Amino acid sequence: MASIVPRTASPGTGVFITRHGAFVVRSDLGYFLQTLDFCSGQDIKVQPLHPACRGKDHYVGDPSSSTIFLLHGDSFCQVSDLNSEPPSDVFPLHPSCQEGDQYASCEGCFFIFFLSRGVALSVANLATGALIKEIHLESTLLDGLYYYGADAARLVCFRMDEEQHLCGTSFAITAGHKESFVIHPDVVSFLPGGLSLTHGAAFGEWQCLKLLSNATDLPVPSSYEISRKVGYSKLELGLKAHVDESVDPESLAISLLQHQFALPATYGGVGLQTEQEEWEEEAEEEEPLRVILQPRQKLYWWHYCLGLGKKPILYCRSLKITRSPSPPTHIPLPQADV
Repeated sequence: MASIVPRTASPGTGVFITRHGAFVVRSDLGYFLQTLDFCSGQDIKVQPLHPACRGKDHYVGDPSSSTIFLLHGDSFCQVSDLNSEPPSDVFPLHPSCQEGDQYASCEGCFFIFFLSRGVALSVANLATGALIKEIHLESTLLDGLYYYGADAARLVCFRMDEEQHLCGTSFAITAGHKESFVIHPDVVSFLPGGLSLTHGAAFGEWQCLKLLSNATDLPVPSSYEISRKVGYSKLELGLKAHVDESVDPESLAISLLQHQFALPATYGGVGLQTEQEEWEEEAEEEEPLRVILQPRQKLYWWHYCLGLGKKPILYCRSLKITRSPSPPTHIPLPQADV
């Protein structure tokens, strides 16, 4: 079963809340999603991420203010708007606050999660490490994909439930009571690997376009015009209705799909690069073919496509002719470096 890519395997992806709403940052794509909250899907908007805000290791929001902390390496800065260039002020991360798996903010404190050790550090200030305290985490809180501060007293982690749905689990870090909620599909789609949960896992396959057959005992010269599809069969992602006027909806959809196809099967991808393919709107083309069919010979004409679930989406240029009814085994696209 496919899963969302965890933050530890997707640097530059962040999930957090400020007083202005809930955010998902996709630094790899250059966009961020903002909504009223993660479960209702109200007031969703996708906006461009300022180039100077891209490529950070962690994005941490303060639920009680508009402040967003951008952590990179052993330093951090503060912004209130991901559309604008960050200020020049950069602060060093205290050594105790460096190299965390995840970061969150709530109750006026920062929480640095070291999941392999099963602990979180609570500090009052990332630069000074003041009032540092180590907290042992329940085992049920160690499988979170993303962590963030929800309000003054509670943290949340995104996780996959037993039915492989993405849900949020809200918890007080010093108490055992936990509550879960379902995450809106448009938010899920925007997360790395999310399209595999909302539209089905990616697939790549050879499809047979035409069977050419000579049932006689004599060679038969023949000419054919074989109709084939090329390009991108548009997929309704739901997000298109919510994009900022500065964002091209098709570019956003294509970026999400290209990234999904590049992911390994664990996250619902096929591990293939598709940027070099023609991502223009799907069109029909006639392909000329001249062959001499030998007596009792059959030829199979194939083209390669990629899709999600059961829906073909990208029809590639690659064609193959075989004498066998079995599809070719060669994959005509390069492996993705993800």
